[in-house]
Amino acid sequence: MKDETKTITSYKEIQIGKTLYRVTSVFTGEKDLGETLEQLAVRRAMAELVPCPAE
Repeated sequence: MKDETKTITSYKEIQIGKTLYRVTSVFTGEKDLGETLEQLAVRRAMAELVPCPAE
């Protein structure tokens, strides 16, 4: 059995002033939700620990 994953792309457009913005989402397959949430939590925690560079 061959494992084929379809790539699904969707987008939404919104105009603010004279500028048109397009947000694109790409679905490339399934992910383990627990592992993904853990990675996001670690990234957020690390971002809060690292001080922002002075301007």
